Amino acid sequence: MPTACLWATGFAVALLLGQLMTWIFLRILRSWMGTPEKAPQALAKRVPPWLTGTIERLFFTVLVGTNVDGFPTAMMAWLALKLASNWNHRDVEGHPDARAFALSALLAGVVSMLCALLGGLIIAKKL
Repeated sequence: MPTACLWATGFAVALLLGQLMTWIFLRILRSWMGTPEKAPQALAKRVPPWLTGTIERLFFTVLVGTNVDGFPTAMMAWLALKLASNWNHRDVEGHPDARAFALSALLAGVVSMLCALLGGLIIAKKL
């Protein structure tokens, strides 16, 4: 398969399928957990989660596709940083669903990273 086709296929898996899979996973998980669809601090201005997810999948797909050393560590460090930034946020103190919401966001991040990994492996001709 030509290189351009591999990149197009890898990005389609990572970005398009990744967006869909992450959204479906998050909806099902939050419904099952009984947590709200919106963040407890939804009234505050923040970066839209879909934008963060798209940028992270794009970035990590390129890292995996070009076989950058240490990409698994970088992916896990990113997830840890995202979790740490949301776990003890002052705006959610006293909100009963805050920790469940943060955990569901972390699990959705894992699904997002899996799609980036699959897309990158397609680009690298390892899948």
